[in-house]
Amino acid sequence: MRSTSQPTPPLAWQSLPRGGYIAEQLQQRLDDWSSRLFGFTLLKVDPLSAALSLEQSRLRQGVIMAQFPVDGMDLQADATAMPFAAGSLDACLLAHVLDYSAHPHAILRQTELALRDDGWLILTGFNPYSLAGLSCLLPGVQRRLPRWRQMLSPNRLEDWLKLLGFEVIERDYFGFSALGYMPRLAYWRQQLCPNYCPSLAAVYIFLARKRRFPLTPIRELQPVKHALSQPGMARQLK
Repeated sequence: MRSTSQPTPPLAWQSLPRGGYIAEQLQQRLDDWSSRLFGFTLLKVDPLSAALSLEQSRLRQGVIMAQFPVDGMDLQADATAMPFAAGSLDACLLAHVLDYSAHPHAILRQTELALRDDGWLILTGFNPYSLAGLSCLLPGVQRRLPRWRQMLSPNRLEDWLKLLGFEVIERDYFGFSALGYMPRLAYWRQQLCPNYCPSLAAVYIFLARKRRFPLTPIRELQPVKHALSQPGMARQLK
């Protein structure tokens, strides 16, 4: 069994197994998607998000919010109670924030509230159905894995996003070597899994957009009064 003590969110990518590789792969996806992002304020939550760059986007200002004291943060606050007005953010980056939270759905609700309509949300997470996730069941291996709070499957996370009114624009998966373990199977995973079973990847990244579709009011139809239904309007045939 793993320790029941509260897992501490990592302060840097280097503290994760193959953290440098994960950060590099995530940065490549962000560089590919950055040209779509525009607006004024970008929120990055916790140190892993702060270490990633969206400089190629058209977002003018970045704010770093941490849930615990760290160097370089602009403010400290709980992600389940963000100190932002509704609709005040244009984009938000949550890099493995949900993996270390006891209330991931509450974080998503707060993010949805703080984002403007058509605002952008970027999420990354560890996949529980990957070999790295399944290795948590092995006592001898779990000590070498990151001490995350929980892992959300990509399908479950996508369902939550849809319920909150987000449209998933892009999704990608990588890390088919169990975060560096079992190297003999690395070639098979890296060659076949990306094409045939991407859901087995160790890490996933989503690009979603908050959507608000206005409802078109339907004009209420007034009942038509028939002429013969009114007294005195009947005609006599000659």
